[in-house]
Amino acid sequence: MTAAYPPDQHLLRDLRFSFDHDGDRTSSRAWMPVVEEVCTDTGRARAGALATLVDVIGGGLAATAAAPGWIATADLTLSVVRCARPGSVVEARAQVLRAGRTTVVIEVALVDDREEDVGIATMSFAVLPRRDSNPEVDRMRDSPSTMAMPHSRLARPLLDELGVEVRDAARGVVDVPVIDWSRNSMGAMQGGVVATVADVAAEAALRSATGEPVVVTELYVTYLGFGRIGPVRSTVDILAAAAARGTARVELVDAGAENRRMTVVYAVATRDLP
Repeated sequence: MTAAYPPDQHLLRDLRFSFDHDGDRTSSRAWMPVVEEVCTDTGRARAGALATLVDVIGGGLAATAAAPGWIATADLTLSVVRCARPGSVVEARAQVLRAGRTTVVIEVALVDDREEDVGIATMSFAVLPRRDSNPEVDRMRDSPSTMAMPHSRLARPLLDELGVEVRDAARGVVDVPVIDWSRNSMGAMQGGVVATVADVAAEAALRSATGEPVVVTELYVTYLGFGRIGPVRSTVDILAAAAARGTARVELVDAGAENRRMTVVYAVATRDLP
């Protein structure tokens, strides 16, 4: 990938994010309109979609903090405390908690357009030597305030656009191809999409285990490697399941790369959320 990332047809454009960056390079804000296509069947923004917003604003701010080096995401945690419904806008307020020689830590607060808390997230990043293929940070910050183009929008539900195939709901086996529409600047599945795959897998398995329409409200994502070939495949171990709440461990592998382990996720799903 080159500094032209993202291409015209891309997830990050179709989600219609917009941005505002501060002058001292320690905080940034981003907004995501909540549309039906990013929601679960219970009518609330999917945790994976919120994680994608967090990943984009957090990654951009971390890259700024790490300059002239580059960054790789080590982990992402997200706790959703309130539903974001279609027609609303979620704002992500990111700030640098730590910018060291080897590690950058970002916190992202999520609020809706009524200034009510939607969730809180943290991300940590390893600082890496810069490569010629990495996007120019200053160019990204000075770019227009939205990634969306006039034609950008989700034509289908997010999971359909990603090509999600639930192969075994009870075991949380989900296959998702690695496609250009959802690649990151390094040519692998974008980090927020990885979280979305785990979200879908945990939801399927925990719904089967609890017998309730639970949705994921907490994600603890540890990134171990890239998914470049695909399909990305999940398996789920149920750790706890009650009537309205469950906890699961999700493992993702790149099935096309000899099942190389990509990500380990702990997910919590609940039926009741304000």
